Amino acid sequence: MEVPTKRFGVIKVDEGHILHFPEGLIGFPDYREFIVMDLDKGGFLKWLQSLDDESLGFVIIDPRVPFSDYDPVFAPRDLESLEASHPEELVLLSVVTVPQDVKQMTVNLLAPLVVNPVKRLGKQVITTDPRYTARHLVFLPLRNLMKRTG
Repeated sequence: MEVPTKRFGVIKVDEGHILHFPEGLIGFPDYREFIVMDLDKGGFLKWLQSLDDESLGFVIIDPRVPFSDYDPVFAPRDLESLEASHPEELVLLSVVTVPQDVKQMTVNLLAPLVVNPVKRLGKQVITTDPRYTARHLVFLPLRNLMKRTG
């Protein structure tokens, strides 16, 4: 199917790659279908594009790439709706905020997007771990990763 987007124009979307967020995202409860696209050659930065609103999209990353020790704790009831047999089956993604000064770029480790890639189900879940906030600086770790992978 073809989907119009504000940032990328019309894109082709395989319906089998659509992620369904039955509860929407925090602050965006009415937007429930998204597609993930790569933004860079290394695949570190991705774009979460809403299929419900062509102007809604977010920069996202796998938080374990720049923060290898990232290990959030979730309440079991928060993960039940994702229909995963084991937590290891789930993928974590985090929303990145990119301000005018990109060196101040932050990532939300407090409320990652938890995705069951097999069922194509997602949910934004607030971790119960007090180590994480919604604004962890991420520019330097990402820059270092991109330099290493060229």
